[in-house]
Amino acid sequence: MTFQVFLSEKAQQDLEAFPSKQVEQILADCRRLAGDPIPDGKRIKKLQGYKENLYRLRAGDYRVVFRRAGTRIDITRVLSKEDFQRAY
Repeated sequence: MTFQVFLSEKAQQDLEAFPSKQVEQILADCRRLAGDPIPDGKRIKKLQGYKENLYRLRAGDYRVVFRRAGTRIDITRVLSKEDFQRAY
């Protein structure tokens, strides 16, 4: 099953603040989500304590927050590890 990956406006703004090399790596990791967005306990984890099902993808020193709905994956935020720890 293939999933469709969508970037929110806020996630696009987050990516604009990062160096282009990191953006390429983050986007490559996001594209891999289309093939397998299932939490595995290593790179992808479900965030606890939220009403909606939010997940975290570890992409190097950055964290990608996303939600799944059917075959759609919505990337809501892309944060540095430190910012992610403060926000979530």
